[in-house]
Amino acid sequence: MSSKAATYGILIGLVANAFLLAIKAVATGLSDSLTIFSETLNSLADFIGAIVILVFVRWAYRSNDEDHHFGHGRAEPIAGLFLAIFAGILGIEVVRFAVMRLWAGTDPQNIGPLTAIALIIAIAVKSVLAMYFYRLSRELQSPAFRASAVDCRNDVLVGSQALVGVMLAKADIGVFDGISALLVGLYILYSAYHIAKENIDFLMGKAPDAELCERIRLAADGVSAVKEIDDLRAHYVGTQIHVELTARVPSVLSTAESHDIAEEVREAVESIPAVQRAFVHIEPTEIPANEPALRM
Repeated sequence: MSSKAATYGILIGLVANAFLLAIKAVATGLSDSLTIFSETLNSLADFIGAIVILVFVRWAYRSNDEDHHFGHGRAEPIAGLFLAIFAGILGIEVVRFAVMRLWAGTDPQNIGPLTAIALIIAIAVKSVLAMYFYRLSRELQSPAFRASAVDCRNDVLVGSQALVGVMLAKADIGVFDGISALLVGLYILYSAYHIAKENIDFLMGKAPDAELCERIRLAADGVSAVKEIDDLRAHYVGTQIHVELTARVPSVLSTAESHDIAEEVREAVESIPAVQRAFVHIEPTEIPANEPALRM
């Protein structure tokens, strides 16, 4: 991933979330709608999240040093785990406030026009951000931006639901404000769970999906001198992938020739953007009598 492109993308998200936080905070101050208050907390989580990600991603791109021979790639999922915990706390608070209002049966008395305007602006901004982050995640092969894109898409859905709730509450169906706030809180908890699960998988060294593993196998098997790929194992180190595999080559090859093949296999596998490092073990194999021996 390009550090400059990643930083630029995070800064765009930071500015956008700061703008949304500001207008939602103003709308919250001018109304007693629990829905817009919940949305303000959601934007606060997004804003703080963008700051944390900016710090940790810049840390993740630091060069290798004596204490971190494979770099600092685990910094990014650590940031994601921190955000999941913070979002979970906010989600619990929103749900608690919503349940208390529904239990007490109190309805909002003042829902100004800025509440609906703030939600409409948020829906529009998040829609644009979702498309931008999806494109960036494909270009940079970044799970962080993919998660951000999904989060923005979900914000659009929740914002739309919140807008309906506010409009119903404004039409003197006040109970919908509490229900709407409850749904926003549950969404924040749902998002926190999935963000935590994904980043824990990165930190625990989860294997990539079967499609990517097959792509790695095909890249290694594409080297002409390789007869078979065996014992392929891959796992995440931070958000990057490390691969171990055995490449079977003709036993008639010299040590130097086998070494050159191992380097070709390594370069082929590491050409896949998600793969940071490939470790190749060469194992000789007998060639069938009807197959010509391969010499380099």
